[in-house]
Amino acid sequence: MRKLAAALVGCLIAVAAVAAPAGAAVTTRPIKIMPLGDSITWGEGSPTTSSYRAPLYNRLAAGAGYAVDFVGSQRSGSLPDTDNEGHSGWRIDQIAANIDGWLATYQPDVVLLHIGTNDMNQNYQVGTAPQRLGGLIDQILAARPTATVLVAKIVPALDATIQARINAFNAAVPGVVSARGARARLVDLSTLAASDLNDTLHPNDSGYARMAVRWYTALEPVLGDGRDWPLLRASFEAGDPAPTWLDSAGAAIGVGGYCCALTAMESSPRAEGVSRSGTGALMYSGSDNSATQSYSYQRIFAADLPIGASSVLSYWIYPQQATGTFVAVDLQFSDGSALRDSGAVDQFGVRAHPQLQGEGGRLVLNQWNLVRVNLGALAGRTVTRVDVGFDRPTGTGPFRGYVDDIAVTDEGGAYPGVNLARGAAVTGSAGCVAAESPAKAADGVTTGNSKWCSGTPGASLQIDLGAARTLRRFVVRHASAGGEAQALNTRAFTIQVSADAATWTTAVTVTANTDGVTSHRVSAVTARYVRLAVTTPTQTADAATRIYEVEVEGA
Repeated sequence: MRKLAAALVGCLIAVAAVAAPAGAAVTTRPIKIMPLGDSITWGEGSPTTSSYRAPLYNRLAAGAGYAVDFVGSQRSGSLPDTDNEGHSGWRIDQIAANIDGWLATYQPDVVLLHIGTNDMNQNYQVGTAPQRLGGLIDQILAARPTATVLVAKIVPALDATIQARINAFNAAVPGVVSARGARARLVDLSTLAASDLNDTLHPNDSGYARMAVRWYTALEPVLGDGRDWPLLRASFEAGDPAPTWLDSAGAAIGVGGYCCALTAMESSPRAEGVSRSGTGALMYSGSDNSATQSYSYQRIFAADLPIGASSVLSYWIYPQQATGTFVAVDLQFSDGSALRDSGAVDQFGVRAHPQLQGEGGRLVLNQWNLVRVNLGALAGRTVTRVDVGFDRPTGTGPFRGYVDDIAVTDEGGAYPGVNLARGAAVTGSAGCVAAESPAKAADGVTTGNSKWCSGTPGASLQIDLGAARTLRRFVVRHASAGGEAQALNTRAFTIQVSADAATWTTAVTVTANTDGVTSHRVSAVTARYVRLAVTTPTQTADAATRIYEVEVEGA
């Protein structure tokens, strides 16, 4: 993203080609990604044959907001784009014999290479497999001088003999990759567990989901153009990832039920009129029954989230009693450690520990409180579970409240502030139907077709923030961010600001967008009103504007 001057400045929002080589030109077309390999790439082991490609596509398109074009001669899976080069039973040499033609035809910007499983399974020239892999990488780099190749340490096998060969092969892969320079990057997919495999060689959907996370994380520096990179988002709305566990304590002592013959702490999504966005939030409740030691760490999500230097945990909490302020989102890491014991602090310098959050005095009762924890000092760890924990060593009493909008994100720049548009007064061009009114663009919900749709030519949307505020970034979530086709993403639009809704200044101009999420950081500007004006509503002749959310971030 580009910094904008406070005066009239245009900004062409475009998709970065690949970060390597340095200085690669930007392009307004979708990024071409070739999934390349054997039956694992094709999707064997998944009931839908979607492989890692379906969850990866969803993360790239709906999460990070990229316009993505998977390319290849094969078709498999249940996802918007089924193209791939996954060939069942093929070895490294067979891929190498055909790769030049595929590259010439499809011209990918990025190649995701997972190959070698069949060499190990067939015991085919195992000793030379690393060298043959290196030769294949060289072929790709020579044929596509601007492309980046992500090369996998391959997934494990359940057969001990095959696994011994895989171990030897994987041990050599990092050296093979590093010898090829910056345009070849290593991705470790050998971390899958036995429970992630459907049979001797192929992952199940759980394993493919873990593969997708690793590919997605590795793509961040390759595609990175300064935008935020969401690893986890949970707003507890229809269409969001459902909690892995409901009302389930990973560890508890001295905590009982809130009332009504309940015997333990509760933690599950509810639609009870107290939500920060949409209709749902995670309700927590219980009773502190011990004046000397009470805690309950509720398991919410199973995860596989590699933490980086720019990773941030954020969530909103609504405690309803003072006892309910002794609650925090906690992260469990693969090395056995936990966020609560890491020393990490929130934006106020209060430790990210449920007890210390309660003692910190920053959480206000009966209102939503934002908690942000910088995870950069924990870079290199992997989150395996997301918990909501209660921990209070002294005192007794009931507690209840809500948690909403949990997110773990690699942030692309300085924190621009909270979303001021959520719940603000919104007016604009008439909706396509009554349920797709302008207000839907500021309700904090992108699931369940919650959008503003307007067939009015030159459709516009105006947000009244209620008072003059300092604005630093605008985020627009277009059609594909809500699950619609990329071809329906808004192509051209402007964002204007005003102090009085009479005199307007253009802060952002976009002329050739294809992405589903566009992020526009600006130099700090003071304004009360924000207006989104659409010039070209889609990539096609479709004349309807579709905006799932407009976020105005500042203070």
